[in-house]
Amino acid sequence: MNETYTAAHTESATDLYELRRNWLDETDIHAGAYEGVEERLCASIYHCACALRMDEPDNESSPAENKKEPAKEPDCFVFLASHINSPQPATSAAGYDLAYQWLGKDAGQSAAAEAALSLYPPTDNTRLLKLYNEQEPLRPTLFRIFRKQMQTLPAAMVNTAATAEISPTALKIEALRYAAANADFGLDIFRTHYLPLLSGKAQFDAGIVEAAIWGGMVRNDPDATRAISKAISNTTSATDRAKLLRLAALTGAAEYLPLLLNAAESDPASGYPLLVLYGQKSIMPDLLKALENPRSMEAAANAYTQLTDQILPRIPRLTVVGEEDADDVEEDAPHIPDVKSARAWWDKHQANWKAEERWLFGKPYSPTHLTAMCKKYAGSFGQDLLALLALIQKAPLNIPAETWHARKLQCLVAQPATKPAAKPAAKPAAKPAAKPAAKPAAQPLKARHA
Repeated sequence: MNETYTAAHTESATDLYELRRNWLDETDIHAGAYEGVEERLCASIYHCACALRMDEPDNESSPAENKKEPAKEPDCFVFLASHINSPQPATSAAGYDLAYQWLGKDAGQSAAAEAALSLYPPTDNTRLLKLYNEQEPLRPTLFRIFRKQMQTLPAAMVNTAATAEISPTALKIEALRYAAANADFGLDIFRTHYLPLLSGKAQFDAGIVEAAIWGGMVRNDPDATRAISKAISNTTSATDRAKLLRLAALTGAAEYLPLLLNAAESDPASGYPLLVLYGQKSIMPDLLKALENPRSMEAAANAYTQLTDQILPRIPRLTVVGEEDADDVEEDAPHIPDVKSARAWWDKHQANWKAEERWLFGKPYSPTHLTAMCKKYAGSFGQDLLALLALIQKAPLNIPAETWHARKLQCLVAQPATKPAAKPAAKPAAKPAAKPAAKPAAQPLKARHA
């Protein structure tokens, strides 16, 4: 294959992987654009994989022996993905071998190996389980990979990692996140970590508690919701506090509204998205006031649109009320959201919003509505929508945010409308390793996609 053509696809794949990775953490990402990036990424990887030629078809040497190893994460991912998806079995196997070797190495190589093994899971995870048993430092990373692969693990392995006193903090957090995503696990594995807060415990690891509380919340445990306030009041780290405030917003509980309003006032850019997740009618008076404040009006306008599905018109900043058409208003003057339009719409429609309802994009929560929104958005807001859907269904969805969007859509279609809440005393039963999920229809690569 023409080297220039292959180099162009390699460069394209590298840029698209980096864009996809960055978009996972951004807020206003529409699924159509996100899925388009993934489809182009997969197409470029496919061409790179087909272009690989080794001297011998049965050559089982590592790709690193034939090419210089890259160092940056996007370059490393494209290198691994191209080999893993090679039509030559020996080249594909060598790609997996290199991915196993890169786990735990330099940051770029390790992150790329984690992404490659998550997006292109091997047909047999025996090698990853062997690494788990033999290399303790890799265990948190391996748990993340298993969660992203949606693999089924032995219950005893998960329980030990999440609750044993000797388990490192990072391992407990990842094991709890894995368990939280899987409906096979009951409440006991999570309550162990947050019930002590309700008894007055003030010393705890915020990461462990946040992961455990989410596991309890999605299983409809009221004690998990109560534990959030205890955790917030004893947390000094701004990062940990932000994660706990997100959980508070997801509950929609009235007791957390003052905390959320304070967060919005302190930092409008991060605080008003929390009010969107809160979704209660009671936030609207404060939201309308925030539209009048230059410091908060843009964040408040975005929140207003996400709650009501109404895009506010914009008016020149210097326009005097009642003189919008004045001749002396410059066309290039800065424009701001029109609070008068916001108040007029709200006065006309607020009666439609019942006090007990939570709204998003102009409609009350329902499995059908939230599922539709999950299909429409990606990025961090898409992750929040998946969390809201899981909460109203009172059971985990087991749809990792990092998976292909086409796979996410398949999983959403397969979700039942309602699920029973988990029983506190339920014990997870050990199961054999799950078979890899079928390839998303939109992806042109091998059936290893998950």
